[in-house]
Amino acid sequence: MLSRQNKSLIDLNSLEKNKIDFLFSLADQVAANKSLDFEGFGKTGALLFFEASTRTRMSFETACARLGVYPLRLDGKAGSSLEKGETFEDTVLNVDAMKPSFLVIRCGDELDLKALSEKVQSPILNAGWGKKGHPTQALLDAYTIRKHLGVCEGQKVLIVGDVRHSRVAASHFELAKKLGYEVALCGPTEFLPESSGQKVFTSLREGLQWASVAMALRVQLERHSHQYSLADYRKQYGFTQENLKSLSSKALIMHPGPINQGTELDTEVLRDSRCQVLDQVSNGVLIRQSLIYATLAGEK
Repeated sequence: MLSRQNKSLIDLNSLEKNKIDFLFSLADQVAANKSLDFEGFGKTGALLFFEASTRTRMSFETACARLGVYPLRLDGKAGSSLEKGETFEDTVLNVDAMKPSFLVIRCGDELDLKALSEKVQSPILNAGWGKKGHPTQALLDAYTIRKHLGVCEGQKVLIVGDVRHSRVAASHFELAKKLGYEVALCGPTEFLPESSGQKVFTSLREGLQWASVAMALRVQLERHSHQYSLADYRKQYGFTQENLKSLSSKALIMHPGPINQGTELDTEVLRDSRCQVLDQVSNGVLIRQSLIYATLAGEK
């Protein structure tokens, strides 16, 4: 068995492909309504969400409930000693002292999850860390691609939008190397990283013609120093019915959420047969349930 510290999932660089395959096989079992043969009674999982979340938080809660693990939830500062000036790190260390089975943490760049994993007894599962990474989101995205296209290897994933500030994109850069798919980027110059090593399309049409998976990202205007025209963005980079005519009928349309409808993705596109946005959400529960199981009972 691995040590509790080594069972932390901080990024995907340290997760070997055979362990990713193991997680996916567990998710397949859960999807087929097969028991994972796990008894979670008496176990607790601390869900520390220092940043707002809907899908990630509730899917971790759902995963805990399905495994019989009791979720201990902290949402932001409200009602906690963070309101009194306690630091995020001290909060984590105090919760860890209560000996939960694992810590699920969503935070900004003010916390260093790698350094923190050396200080706690419980394994840390990264639920979104600043701009550094969101490993479970990338895993559920890849699982969705595998489900609908058969394999991840050889797929061409076009990520469109605010890549510079996206922890989801950062994790896909890591996961693509493990699973053998190619990532390309498209968006306004100020939305793209200065250097990522990825292919870049200046034309959305050309990018969509290349892609087998088209993934839009939320426009994070709160992270930009000047206002960007949302109307211009929608026209040039939005997933509108007109723009998506360039995408193959066999390709997938994805978005990690939350969606600014009418900006990154039009409401009508949610009804497109290629759109798997809600299936991503469903698969998020499968992946997080599998990860918790592997952390507590199996080999991750």
